[in-house]
Amino acid sequence: MVFLAATVVVLVGAAGLAFDAGRGYMVNARLSQAVDAAALAGGRSLTIGGGGDYAAQITKYFDANFPPGYMGADVSEPDITVNTSGDQITVVATASIPTTLMRVLSVQNVEVSASATVNRTIKGLEVAMVLDNSGSMKGGKLGDLKASSKLLLDILYGENDSVEDLYVALVPFTARTNVTGFPSVHPVSPLDPDYVCLAPRAAPHHTNDTSPAEALFSHYSGPFAPPSSEYRSRICPKAPVLPLVESKSAVKSAVDSMTAKGCTRYDIGSVWGWRTLSPNWRTYWENNVLPLDYGHQQMSKAIIIMTDGANTPDCAGDPLTKAQTETMFDQQCQAMKNEGVIIYTITFQLNDPDTNNLFRDCASGAERYFKSPSGEELELAFTTIANDLSTLRLTQ
Repeated sequence: MVFLAATVVVLVGAAGLAFDAGRGYMVNARLSQAVDAAALAGGRSLTIGGGGDYAAQITKYFDANFPPGYMGADVSEPDITVNTSGDQITVVATASIPTTLMRVLSVQNVEVSASATVNRTIKGLEVAMVLDNSGSMKGGKLGDLKASSKLLLDILYGENDSVEDLYVALVPFTARTNVTGFPSVHPVSPLDPDYVCLAPRAAPHHTNDTSPAEALFSHYSGPFAPPSSEYRSRICPKAPVLPLVESKSAVKSAVDSMTAKGCTRYDIGSVWGWRTLSPNWRTYWENNVLPLDYGHQQMSKAIIIMTDGANTPDCAGDPLTKAQTETMFDQQCQAMKNEGVIIYTITFQLNDPDTNNLFRDCASGAERYFKSPSGEELELAFTTIANDLSTLRLTQ
């Protein structure tokens, strides 16, 4: 009887081992599937440097793929690890399965675990911010623009002052853009060395990224040319162009230097923004490496164009109609998209239907156009753009 009892215990334990091991295998397979899906979802939502809502996404996808109570298992919250550079994410989960027949061997639970690691390749990004500095931006509107621009930079850079292969340019505009500090762009010394604003080149170069060597520039010579005091108040913005740099603090400092005054020509601002991204201008911004070529496999190019008003060429004394400047802007947008530049556009507290429609059509898809009726909406627009730019940098 004793021998029989011992034999029965062994047989039941052996059967329990086979049965509970099978259950453990099924739970482990489901657990592996869940952490794989969760890690991939987390990798997609993880921003550069480890930010974003990746933890919430991981939990959401894990729970969807490993429902509560599956095979009676008790599952811990996924353990999430992100490396310091934000290009690798690891998800680990453990499940405890209550045994059945193995209890006769005093084994109450079987634990299984699964892990998944996602490695991400981070692409380079060149982005130009083309921002309206005209007189209608005075006061709170300019404050909202500066705060929103800095928020975008904080999202892109995280807590770092530089991030590998991330470069940002700033192009403030009024009726023109100020290119002081880059004498190779214009052949003749300016009358006002702190406010260097150039005349648009003759067609077709007024709307394209042809280099200064192929099509020369001349200084602004309209009715408000220097030494007229109106040159600074109407035509030329105080803040100059900042070409592509890797320092967040340098871009923030340039944003802080912006002041609101003068007329509006967003078509001129946008073409200079394009030139900061164009490989045809590589040496003219005193950089022998940037911008990289169009279509470079490891570099994306993007431009953000923001205005709060319609073009006012008459304010600047330009011999063009508003419609003509809008046509030039439309041509620039199409030409940039043809080169693979991703365009984001923002209109801020703007009720002009023509300009709103023009900016919507300019953007690389309707989802990249933002009509912002308030400072809060402007902040949301820059936040959305920053998150989209972060996604552009990632390839799974």
